[in-house]
Amino acid sequence: MIDFRYHVVSIVAVFLALTVGLVIGSSYLSKVAYDELNNQLASLRSQNQALHGTQNELSAQVRDRNSLIAALGPDAVAGKLAGHSVAVVILPGADGSSGDAMADLLAKSGAVVTGEVTLKSALLDPGQAGKLAAAGAKLPADERGGEQLTSPSSSASGATPSPVIALADIAGAVVHRIPASTSGIGEQHITDQASQDVLTAYSDAGFLDVKSASTSSADLVVVMSPAAPSSGSAANDAADALYLGFLKDLTGGGRSLGAVLAGPASSAASPGLLAAAQKDSWVSKNVSTADTADQASGRIITVFALAEAASGKTGHYGLTGTADGPLPDLH
Repeated sequence: MIDFRYHVVSIVAVFLALTVGLVIGSSYLSKVAYDELNNQLASLRSQNQALHGTQNELSAQVRDRNSLIAALGPDAVAGKLAGHSVAVVILPGADGSSGDAMADLLAKSGAVVTGEVTLKSALLDPGQAGKLAAAGAKLPADERGGEQLTSPSSSASGATPSPVIALADIAGAVVHRIPASTSGIGEQHITDQASQDVLTAYSDAGFLDVKSASTSSADLVVVMSPAAPSSGSAANDAADALYLGFLKDLTGGGRSLGAVLAGPASSAASPGLLAAAQKDSWVSKNVSTADTADQASGRIITVFALAEAASGKTGHYGLTGTADGPLPDLH
C-alpha cells in the first residue's frame, strides 16, 4: 500500500531531478552562449580594426590630395587677378589662419593685397554700443565711409544701430573708390589717409585688427565667414543681418568691382552665413560665395570667383553640393 511517505519521497525526487537538470542544462547553455558572445565580440573587433584601417587610409588620401592641391594652387591662379587690388576682411569667429592663407594665395594670383582687416566680436556686443558710437563720432564727416553710402543697409532716420554705422564706415575705408561713371564725383571717395584714420580709430577702440600690405584702396574684397553655429538663434540671425548689410555696403552703388563671401563647408548650410547670403535676394545677385575656403581647394575657388566678379558676374561655388558648381567658367 502506497503511504504518504512514498508520495513525499516521489515529489522530492522529482524536484531534485528538475534541479539537477536545470543546473546541468544552464551550465551547458551558459557555455554555448558565452562562446557565441565571444565569437561575436571577436568579429566586431575585427570589423572595427578593418574600419579603422580604411579610415586611416582615406584620411591619408585626403591629406595627400590637399597637399597636392595646395602645391598646385599658385600655378592654378597665377595671373588671374593681375592688375587688381584685393582686401581681405575676416568676420568675428572666422579662422584667422584661413584669412592669412587666403591673402597669401591672392598675392600669388597677381593681386595687390591691400590688407587684412579682422573684425572683433565686440562689434556685436550691445554692451559696447556706446564705446563703438564714440569711436565713430571722433571721425570727421568727410572721413567716414559710411556717411555717404546709399546701400540698403543705410538709414536716414538717424536711429541706425551703431554696429551698422561702424560696419558702413569700415566698408568705406576698405573700398573707398567709386568709379566716376557711377558716382559722378570722380574715382576717389575718401583719401587713403582718411581710410587709414577710420581703420585706426576702430582698431584703437578694440573693434578690429589690421594687417596692412598697402595703403591703396581695393577694387575687390574677400570676406571670410565663420563656421555655422550648431543651431540657429536670435543672436545668430541678428549677426547675419549685420554681415549681409556689410556686404551691401562693400558692393552697393558700384563702390567695388565685386566681393566674395568665403567660408568653411558648414557655412553653406543653414544656419550658416553663406546659406543666408544665398537666400537674400539682393546679396545673392551681387555677391559671390565660395565654400570650403578653410581648405586649399576652397581658396582656389575663391580666387576664380573674384576673377569672375571683376568681369561683372556673380555665382555661388564650392564643393558642398549646394552651389552652382565647383568653379565659374572663365573661358
